[in-house]
Amino acid sequence: MRDVVVIGGGLSGLAAGYELEKRGIAYTIIEVKRRFGGGIRSTTARGFVMDAGAFAFRLPAAKVLPPEFELDQRILLISGDACVFRHSTETLVGAFADRLQGGRLMRMAVSSIGRLGNRFTICLENGIMLDAGALILAVPARYAARMLWNLAPEAAERLAAFRYDSIRRVSLGYRKRDLPARLDSDRDSTIRFIITTDEPGRVPDRDHLLMQVGLRASSNATAKETIDAVTQRFGWRAAPLVARVDFWPEADLLPNHDGSHRKDLSAIRDLLPAGVSLIGSDYCNEAPTDRGVARLDERILSGKQAARDALEYLKAAKK
Repeated sequence: MRDVVVIGGGLSGLAAGYELEKRGIAYTIIEVKRRFGGGIRSTTARGFVMDAGAFAFRLPAAKVLPPEFELDQRILLISGDACVFRHSTETLVGAFADRLQGGRLMRMAVSSIGRLGNRFTICLENGIMLDAGALILAVPARYAARMLWNLAPEAAERLAAFRYDSIRRVSLGYRKRDLPARLDSDRDSTIRFIITTDEPGRVPDRDHLLMQVGLRASSNATAKETIDAVTQRFGWRAAPLVARVDFWPEADLLPNHDGSHRKDLSAIRDLLPAGVSLIGSDYCNEAPTDRGVARLDERILSGKQAARDALEYLKAAKK
């Protein structure tokens, strides 16, 4: 019998699973994709290692990353407070995923969540029904809303109102000699960020540069049109050695993290039944990215806390 079901195998969901693993709690992680990591995905081409999501991140605070992962030597500082993983951001996902021995259901979508007695029911889109003592939802708000319509309709309605930005992450690899000395002059509101690195492990050698540009673009734009929009915008005449465009519709929430967002999150959580936790980048109190640089701490810590909350709930339910 499963004690806990974690829906979503992104960073927060994996952190929750790892905490449950360490505490010996029976769990299953359900992931709609064929791989863990959510928006964290890396590809390699011609010696460049590119990330689909934000490849730069703020250095996590002490003890946020489990010390047994030994990741410190794989983190490279690229600017004042921005870092990258030496061999792709998937390094972090793999560190969690490789240690999970619990159940996992891949390429499975959850259609709805309900309740039967003191157990939660999870209906998968293929008709299979699971049950659990506690639930951890580590999915974007629009998917959480759909799952929660029957169990917590008021919370679902608030979650359905979340809106997202249209930022495409454009990864470009160049020879340094083919680029101007300054890359980000005359930026406007369509260019949200430019992050660069020439760190070994990310580029063929120090004569090359990898950059990620955050571009607000039409949903109808093709990858080529998006890449051309960036290079023409800055007048870069040389063709990039590698180029790719990544877009995840739920990657960039449009909340007011300095205003009502925290109150909204608190109200939504108050509307959830006991035994249900909501974690992930959509539910961070501080903005999960800043000028393209990701903040990982809150996402990891919320996963750990959700696992502990599930354990306390299960203990109380047995009394």
